[in-house]
Amino acid sequence: MKHLLFLLLLAAGARCTNPKTFVLDDTEENKYFAAKFINNVFEQNLIDKSPLIVINGIPFKYNKEKDTVVLPIKKSDILNLGFLNKNSSRIIYNEKENDGAILITTKSKTKN
Repeated sequence: MKHLLFLLLLAAGARCTNPKTFVLDDTEENKYFAAKFINNVFEQNLIDKSPLIVINGIPFKYNKEKDTVVLPIKKSDILNLGFLNKNSSRIIYNEKENDGAILITTKSKTKN
């Protein structure tokens, strides 16, 4: 019985973990602009902890082992922030990217 209770607590805790923190390469004031949007979408259960980040249509490669990921853009460069839910991301990008996707459109093309 103890083992079953332990497994249930682990499963509940796994869903309550926070998403990765995606920060902008910007001033302290603007650093968490994208993180607020991503956390909001995560809390609505539309994406999971390690979403695919797409900047100007190009998937941004990042180390999924790290908890904090620096995005190579500034808040002033961002035109639009959007997302694809887990199912749409899986269909558009591939089976491996099933945590959803954050879509970032900038004023200028960003190199990854």
